[in-house]
Parts: sequence; structure tokens; C-alpha cells
Amino acid sequence: MAKTESMLIVVDPTAESHPAIERGRSVASDWGLNVELFICGYSPQLVGSQLLNAERREHAKRGFLGDHKTRLEQLAAPLRDAGLDVAVSAAWDHPLYEGIVRQVLHSNPRVVVKDTHYHSRIERAFFTNTDWQLIRGCPVPLWLVKQDRAFESPVILAAVDPLHDNDKPAALDGRLLSEAFELADETGGILHVFHGYNPFIDPDDPKRAETAHEQAMQTLAEQFQLPADRVHVRPGNVVELLPALANEISADLVVMGAVSRSRLEHAIVGSTAENVLDLLPCDVLVVKPKGYVSPITFKSAPRGVVYADDA
Repeated sequence: MAKTESMLIVVDPTAESHPAIERGRSVASDWGLNVELFICGYSPQLVGSQLLNAERREHAKRGFLGDHKTRLEQLAAPLRDAGLDVAVSAAWDHPLYEGIVRQVLHSNPRVVVKDTHYHSRIERAFFTNTDWQLIRGCPVPLWLVKQDRAFESPVILAAVDPLHDNDKPAALDGRLLSEAFELADETGGILHVFHGYNPFIDPDDPKRAETAHEQAMQTLAEQFQLPADRVHVRPGNVVELLPALANEISADLVVMGAVSRSRLEHAIVGSTAENVLDLLPCDVLVVKPKGYVSPITFKSAPRGVVYADDA
């Protein structure tokens, strides 16, 4: 019998509410997934304490993680009562985004679900935010939950790039559309597809560019049997167009692709997913190309990963 796939829900131990858990509960039920609630914890004060020897420090780490697991068991109870198979785990790891990716490599979930929030200008300028690092480094689909609201018969908006003007591989559109279609089918949702393009990419003949992009979208629509009134092709800046359309159709989720670039390129141009994250009024599901390998590994852990259940 095949092993049931799982969903990894990242829990913030400092938060009073957990929209990711509520979203995860409904989606896991629709998809038939097991659930793993996970806290990645770390205390610089504990590491730097001069009052503890190595043995006592390890004992304190175990207690620290044990407290987290106790909290996770409390959060897991309502999900189990709803009929879901729920595991809990806590890890001592740092920085947070690396700890989350290492847990992904450890558990191999179908999808990661995590709360997100508004990011300051400083965070946007220096790319220090955990969510952005996960957009780049998480090897499985990443669902960033913006608000705690019902996810029933959702409006889902998939952002594609059929001519690959942004250097995204051709297969990525098919993969993210498959994710979006599966979600729409399982939740009774409605799927829209969007493509924005630079109208000045062919300054000698702007009409030629318009025709090429519209034909590419028409081909994609026919391939996936998309109704014409749910296919949106618009010229302009994608970072402005995508949030505007999401508001226009009252989208509950935007599904989009992300391709990892070099650290220098990210510092200069970022990516569409990073740039629109704060502008979108809804959840975001980020999908990587098939075969993507995260640069984060178990070996890259500065002090090793310690799990609450380790001997």
C-alpha cells in the first residue's frame, strides 16, 4: 500500500493565532494528506550561556524542544478530532528558513504551509525575510497563508509565462497549472489564468508582440481546456497587473512559479513572487520546476540538526 503524502505546516510558537493550521486543515482534508505540525526553535541566549556546561546545555535544548512539542500536541488535537492523521515535530536549527528546508528534506512533504505577513521596506531591500528565502530555497510547493478565512469554492488565479520571457522553463507552466487544476477540482474552486507581458519588448512592432503573447495563451488555453472568460492576457508591469487582477476577481489564491537565480541577480532584480507577495490580497502558492534541488542541505547545518525525539 502506497504511503500517504503529507503536508508540513510551519508553526510560529510566538503567535496567538495560526491561519496556516486552519488553511492546512481544510486543504489536507480535500487532498487526503497527512499533516505534520513543525516548530523550528533556537535560543541564542541558551547557546551563549556561560552558566551551562555541554551536558546541561544539551539537556536544556531537549527541554526547550519538549515545550514546543507539548504546544504542538495541543494544536494537533482539533485536527485529529476532525479525522486527520497528525504528527508533531520540533527541531533545534538556525536560521529559520534553513531549518524549515532541512525539515522538508527530512519529511519529504507534498506541500509546505506557512503564515506570512507584511514585510518592511528594509526587509524588502536586503532580502532578509524568511518567506523570501523559502520562495528561493524550498524544494516543494510553498503555500503562504495571508489571512484566516474560509477556503470554500475558492477563486484560484494561476500566473503563467508561456513565451518564457522571464527565463522560466517551459515545463513550469504545466506543473503550476496541474497544481492549480488539482486544487480547483478538490475544493470546488474556479480557476483563472493570467499572463502579463512587456509591450515594449518589440519596439519596432508592438502589435507583433501583442499577437505573439495572445496566441501563446490561446494555445495554452486550448491545451488545458480553459474557458476564454477565465484567460487574462494584459500588457504592462506584472508586479502591478497581477495584484490588480487578483483584486478584480476576488482571488483566494495565486499560484505562481519561481526559479532560483544567483545571489547577485536576486540582489538586483529579485523575482516576481518576491515582489508581489506583499501586494497580493490573498494566499500565494509558489511552485518550483521539476527536478529543482535546494542549495540548503543537512550538511550545511552549522551545528547539526537536533530533533526533539533524537536519542
